[in-house]
Amino acid sequence: MKFLKLFKNSQVFKLALGVAILVVCYFGSKFFSQMQKLTSTLELIAKSNDTQLELEKLLSIINSYDYSLRNYIITKDESYLQNRFLNRGIIEEGIKKLKVLTVNDPLRKKDILTLEKLINYRFKLFRETLIAAKSNNVDQLGLKLKLKRSNDYTEMMKLFVYKVINSERLKAKFQNSNHQFELQDSLMTAFLLIILSLLILLLSFNKTNIDIEALKEANDKLKLLNESFNTAEKTAGFGHWMVNLETNTYTFSDNLYRLMGVEPNAFEPNLENTIKYFHPDDLEYVTKVHRESLINHQSTSIVFRFLTATNEVKYIMGVGSFTKDGNGDLIKIGVNYDITNQYKKTLELEENNKELKYINTELESFNNIVSHDLQEPLRKIQMFISRLEEKEFDLLSQQGRDYFSKVRVAANRMQTLLIDLVDYSRTVKGDKVFVETDLNKIIAETLLDLSINVEERNAVIQIGKLPTIKAIPFQIKQLFINLVSNSLNYSQETQIPKISITSEIITEEEASEYKIINEEDYYKIVVADNGIGFKQEYAEKIFLLFKRLETDPKYSGTGLGLAICSRIVDNHNGFIWAKSQPNEGAKFSIFLPKGDIV
Repeated sequence: MKFLKLFKNSQVFKLALGVAILVVCYFGSKFFSQMQKLTSTLELIAKSNDTQLELEKLLSIINSYDYSLRNYIITKDESYLQNRFLNRGIIEEGIKKLKVLTVNDPLRKKDILTLEKLINYRFKLFRETLIAAKSNNVDQLGLKLKLKRSNDYTEMMKLFVYKVINSERLKAKFQNSNHQFELQDSLMTAFLLIILSLLILLLSFNKTNIDIEALKEANDKLKLLNESFNTAEKTAGFGHWMVNLETNTYTFSDNLYRLMGVEPNAFEPNLENTIKYFHPDDLEYVTKVHRESLINHQSTSIVFRFLTATNEVKYIMGVGSFTKDGNGDLIKIGVNYDITNQYKKTLELEENNKELKYINTELESFNNIVSHDLQEPLRKIQMFISRLEEKEFDLLSQQGRDYFSKVRVAANRMQTLLIDLVDYSRTVKGDKVFVETDLNKIIAETLLDLSINVEERNAVIQIGKLPTIKAIPFQIKQLFINLVSNSLNYSQETQIPKISITSEIITEEEASEYKIINEEDYYKIVVADNGIGFKQEYAEKIFLLFKRLETDPKYSGTGLGLAICSRIVDNHNGFIWAKSQPNEGAKFSIFLPKGDIV
């Protein structure tokens, strides 16, 4: 706080700014000096590289002339001598460039003068060898000696040139190391220069903001009004108001007048003139809340009604809060908006909820009827069927026995249907309490409940390692009971039923097909069998209520089992899919989310 007070002092700010500028000037001059050094180092490196290049060019030209002379001696072809032999123009130009490049380097300048002498003598040997080669009576032995002497001299020149080139390379390497060091140093200086410049900029910007705030205090009241309620004024059905607690003066927006059913500025804005537009039943409540808030300075949020001049009733949500204006006066700012449509929809929704509760009560009654009242006479029917079968079955004719068997099957089918209806209603209405559920224990309980069915069909069931998930235990158990029962019911007569229940990794193809954003968020449980299967085109229809693909009487079922499975998986925010082909079994893939998604 003390620092902020000092910073607001103009003299302190000017002193701090002056010191910062001096520091920036120091680092700026240092940075300029470093840039000059970098430029000088780059020039030295460039001169060294150019010197190496020119030396290599000269050596290449000498070698080219040497090859041309030898080719001429061998072939006597004058074309080897034309325009490219004994022409010293290029070499002289190269020597001049080298002298310019080494003008400030005495040692290298001396090497260039030595090289110039060597080149002059080499050209002398070229001429002597060429004259000997063009002689009418060529002395082969003397020519060979001259060629050998020329070759030895060329090699000596090469050694000298390469020595100079290597020296230049070492110098360039040294200069490059210096350049890198100076570059790092200059980067650090530049960084400090930027930081200091930013600091000066931030100090100036902050000081400017403080000065602007001081200038804005004069019109803060108008700014507060515009900023606080600009959006509300532009939105249909909104209106805003403000009351100054020091002067007890009110301000209404144009749209607030319209909410009361009058034109803007139709009356002087105050509480007394507004009272007549409140609904009589809400008047006392609204005025009491508003006046108490002006005393205790607590924010308000109330719902009331406007009664316009045309007797139109508007439901209004009014909120208000307190703040201070630019003069330090305490003010209350409020926003009123028309919620008539929302209120009517809420009433309609409440009526619909009442109707829905009535329907749920009726469904609950139906569920009780199915689970108790309908099953009770059905159990009596089955009991009398059982007694008749024990004592009277042998007295019936063959046709009577057939009819009797059909009655027994129909009664059992009715019982199965009632049980499935109860199970389905439980998945729709049951409490959805998710707990940690070990699927291995669920499968063990499932197989224990279905042990008689499994033994009757001599079924082979393979269970893999299954995960622990957050689930509704009794629904998950019902899911696996229905899937295993489905596999047993629709097994092939000529094969032993084989059922596998495993946990698998979700493939990229499945993630794309089922639109799974992150396969790590789901478990995949697969129930596969070797039953009669079905055509893949019916993969979605089998999960519909009362949908049976196989109508042969030897395959039992109500068409509710897989619909129950689908509902259970939906309750767990997962999904189920089936793949199959006729006589090739079926594979049900269940995708259940992990705990964080449920």
